[in-house]
Amino acid sequence: MSPTAWHYQDGQRAVGPVEEDVIRRRLSEGRMQAGTLVWCEGMSGWAPVEQTLFAAEVPLRITPAAASAQASVRVNPAVAWLIACLPFALLLLSPVPGSGLIGMVAYIALALHDRRQLQRAGRPLLHAGWWLILLGGVGAPIYLSLRAGMLGDRRDYVLVSLLAIAMFFLFALQGGMPA
Repeated sequence: MSPTAWHYQDGQRAVGPVEEDVIRRRLSEGRMQAGTLVWCEGMSGWAPVEQTLFAAEVPLRITPAAASAQASVRVNPAVAWLIACLPFALLLLSPVPGSGLIGMVAYIALALHDRRQLQRAGRPLLHAGWWLILLGGVGAPIYLSLRAGMLGDRRDYVLVSLLAIAMFFLFALQGGMPA
């Protein structure tokens, strides 16, 4: 009788076939966590590793190896700075028809990219982040403040965001922007 061939998800790719001992070793070394999808012939579909015969071996908490792997994923502040400075760019684009829509789409795209980056680093934002993203640029300072607080960052980009939005609305109210 041949050993069962297993497959597992590693990020976005499926790995396998591998033998059971490979799955067990990855679990014991902290290179595979609860929630990792696995599959072998005879299963109806992919299932989380903790719902298979490996359930007893799934770590209940993050192991030092997994914690150091998560800590090594750095959250790039460049996206936060782009979000903060977006109203300045919109001031430059104000003569372009539809610049408000362009700005909203750019803000949502940047914020969604930032959320994915935070999730990959094991630092997902609260559910409040979704409605702040949908508020667009007006929600940017709140979103950036939550982000900075969670990451322990300085709030420089939050202040820049507030200044950029204030300048944007100041120019809009003074008629510096086309209607």
